[in-house]
Amino acid sequence: MAAGTVPTQMPDVTPWRDATLRRSEEAARQARQAVNAWLTHSPASVRFDMLQVVSELVSNAIKHVPAGPQRDWLQVRLGVGAGFVRLEVIDPGTPEPQPCFAPLRMSSLEVSGRGLGIVAALSVRCGTRLVDHGHRVVWADLADARRALPAVREPAGRALSP
Repeated sequence: MAAGTVPTQMPDVTPWRDATLRRSEEAARQARQAVNAWLTHSPASVRFDMLQVVSELVSNAIKHVPAGPQRDWLQVRLGVGAGFVRLEVIDPGTPEPQPCFAPLRMSSLEVSGRGLGIVAALSVRCGTRLVDHGHRVVWADLADARRALPAVREPAGRALSP
């Protein structure tokens, strides 16, 4: 399946960690700090990929989502699925009714517009969806990250082994 293609049925994901951040120029740095703390015991390559993805997604939300009253937040979430870790960035949404996830072809001459291409290159799947109240979730699944996480408990208390 090509990166950016949304499967007809999303794989199950168990929530693991989340942080709500104030929308600001510091949000990408704060998101990287949170993800880095969550992945402290992960291999450097896993952390690097996750930090790059969260930085790109948060930066895109800051740049492309209109600001306004009650729109000064972003949420970053990590969850685990069968053989992958999902990183999600949730924002207040945009006026467009349909989610847009169109990574541009990357060129070394481009100074902007490469973020989603980077996300697509680092992930096995990525995409976007609208949820309640028009909020937008942009997500990326990273396959190799799953084995780098400590055991995560499902809501019923059963441990998920990495």
